[in-house]
Amino acid sequence: MISTRGAAHAGMKAIRIAAAVALACAAGAASAADWSDTFIGYTYGPQFRQPGSDAFVTKNIFTLQHVSGYKYGTNFFNVDMLKSDTNNRAKGPTIGSPSERGAQEVYVTYNTLLSFNKLTNSTSFSAGPIADVGLQLGFDFNSMNDTFGAGLFKKIAGPKVTFAVPGLLQLGLLYYKEDNNNGFSGKNIDFDPALRLNAVWSFNFDAGLPTVFKGWATYTGEKGQNTLPETWFETFYMVDVGTLASQPKTFYAGVGYQYINHKFGANVDSSGNPMPGRKVSSPMFRVEAHF
Repeated sequence: MISTRGAAHAGMKAIRIAAAVALACAAGAASAADWSDTFIGYTYGPQFRQPGSDAFVTKNIFTLQHVSGYKYGTNFFNVDMLKSDTNNRAKGPTIGSPSERGAQEVYVTYNTLLSFNKLTNSTSFSAGPIADVGLQLGFDFNSMNDTFGAGLFKKIAGPKVTFAVPGLLQLGLLYYKEDNNNGFSGKNIDFDPALRLNAVWSFNFDAGLPTVFKGWATYTGEKGQNTLPETWFETFYMVDVGTLASQPKTFYAGVGYQYINHKFGANVDSSGNPMPGRKVSSPMFRVEAHF
């Protein structure tokens, strides 16, 4: 039997390995990139929730994100390091005795979008409002040290359409497969495959200062294990404040909003009552430094 300390050490080792591999992929893509954008950011949100509790959870989130275009498409890499307040406590020595600290989480996302226009060296997949058609391949990976002890791995793949608009607008229909940990039962949760509808957008405009409106949304179908479809929406309105110091496209600040319904597919609790914390509606504040 693996001890709790040993499992935690193994989990952190896995995080470091996954992050190193993803960073190496991103660095390799950047070296041969047609274009790239990398930033470090800080986000503050006061009204997040975790399934199982209706208490508001304040989170401080530190982000490293990289996006680049290369010979066959685009790469996207993002790692979030999230620190909760004590309304979402870290795991203590027993389930009924949580730590005095707030929980911490590391969440890694990587995907590549293969462009059929680039693969065929043509515009044969462009027509009318469509600029390109692609195939997205990627994964999500996380580890969290609260009592539930999430340790998910998601495999995500499917077609995505890029629309011919002055900015970025993509819509994808994706295959979604998740495995996760349940710290209460000490078991792995092998979810059923599900369909995910995904949208990504980013639009630049002038509002006195250069401004970007960006975000993403997903709708994930039922994945078994007594789940319901999940809706997740996250968007930011960011102002290029670096232009005030003659450093355009370098420093951004702005506000955002996160809405989730049936977070993680949460349905009912062990008593058959609607799961508390399954809905999230939180404002956010973010700053970014691009390089």
